[in-house]
Amino acid sequence: MTMYNGSRNAELNFYPAICFTESESNARAYGPHVKKVTIEESLLTVMSVEMTDEEMREAIDNQEWPCDRQADIYAAIADGYDAVAYVDCDEFGQEHDCLRILTAEAFAAVVAE
Repeated sequence: MTMYNGSRNAELNFYPAICFTESESNARAYGPHVKKVTIEESLLTVMSVEMTDEEMREAIDNQEWPCDRQADIYAAIADGYDAVAYVDCDEFGQEHDCLRILTAEAFAAVVAE
């Protein structure tokens, strides 16, 4: 699957909970440097998080999304997940699907430029 990461950094480097979206324009909302990647989701164990409208409003208000906290990343990894999928919202209010890669090993295994 083709996905994009937007960043203020010119290089695409792994950090815990790096996010990708299917939309190049949504990725651009996160920074001027957009990297196109191919992610082989079949190599990942993905936790899908469905948020209610209320949970989405709280996430927007608090700017806290699934696996934003290190403790949540550790818990997801301990439960056997490599990634988290959920609907995100950028600072301009545009919702988009997000795939958050949790570990460097998963990043290396599934991301190719």
